[in-house]
Amino acid sequence: MVRIILIIFFCIVPGFLSSDNNDSGFGTLATDRSEPISFSSDSLFFNEKTGYSEMKGSVKFSQGNTVLSSNYAQISFNLTTNQLEEFYASGDVVLKSGNDVAMGNEAVYNFTKSELTFLGDVFFSKAGGTVKAQKAVINTDTGFASMTGNVQTTLLPKKQEGSGE
Repeated sequence: MVRIILIIFFCIVPGFLSSDNNDSGFGTLATDRSEPISFSSDSLFFNEKTGYSEMKGSVKFSQGNTVLSSNYAQISFNLTTNQLEEFYASGDVVLKSGNDVAMGNEAVYNFTKSELTFLGDVFFSKAGGTVKAQKAVINTDTGFASMTGNVQTTLLPKKQEGSGE
C-alpha cells in the first residue's frame, strides 16, 4: 500500500501538475517567460530606485498562455537586468493556463528559481484530476512538485479509444 502511494506522489502527481506536452499545462510558465508581460489593477505603485511594485484591486497579470488574477500583488524587479525576480499575489488568487486552473489564498512565483508556491486552500484542476492541499510547490522547469497539509488527490481514468466515453 505504501508503495502505491509513493508511486502516485512521485510519478503521477508531478506530471499531473506540470507537463511537458502541448496541452498548455502549468509547465508553460517556463516557456511563457519569453512572451510579453501585461498587467492591470485598480492602483499601481512603483519605486524605480528599489525595483518594487505594488498593485491593488482587480489585479491581472498575463504572460503568454498564463493569466493570474488576485486582489493584491507585489512585484520585484532586478534593477541591473530589468527582469522580474518575484511575483507575490494574495486574495482570491487564480492561475489559468489553457484548461488548467490553480487557486489559493496566496501565490509566489520566483522567476530565478522557476518555482511556483501556492499557500492556503490550494486547489489544482488539470485534465485527469484534481489536487487539494494547504501548500504546493512546483518547479516549472523540472516538473518536481510537493504538496503538504491535508493533501487530497482525485485522478480520473483515461478515456478508452472507441469506448464512447
